[in-house]
Amino acid sequence: MKQLPDVEFEVKWLPYMLRPQTPIEGVAKAPDTPDNRRVGARLKAVGQAAGIDFTGKTDRTPNTLLAHTMLKYAESEGAERQNALAEVLFRHYFTDGRFPDLENVRAAAVEAGLDAQKATAFATSKDNQQETLTAALSWQRRGVRGVPMFFANDEPLFSGAQPPDAFVRAFQDLD
Repeated sequence: MKQLPDVEFEVKWLPYMLRPQTPIEGVAKAPDTPDNRRVGARLKAVGQAAGIDFTGKTDRTPNTLLAHTMLKYAESEGAERQNALAEVLFRHYFTDGRFPDLENVRAAAVEAGLDAQKATAFATSKDNQQETLTAALSWQRRGVRGVPMFFANDEPLFSGAQPPDAFVRAFQDLD
């Protein structure tokens, strides 16, 4: 963060499943109509202010286990790779309307600079998926109820999107 040049940061994306019971193929969403918007005006405006184009194009609510397992693989390749993959996955789903199935998650891994074969082998391993699911469900048992959730030094800071100043204040309070 530019405002705190003397502070060292490491961003880590941890698994959390909003709807762990969702089947792997996802659940169909209602059509996007003027009376039933997939993306409300407030979310659209907040997204635009942050440079995110929430389109509502994806026609299914996903089970995110495959994407989270791929993020776990990316973590082994370094924080920068994991962050790049997270950004690509978010753009694919929220802007481009690409459902996070194996083809699209593999494409995201390649776009993020990961080896497609190694990343896919890891993400499709049943053992790795079970480990990821166990980790994701452990956050629910610890009281996390939504995303994003932010921690510093393994302590919870806040939940939900926050302006940059909230992070600056929180990190200054840690000193």
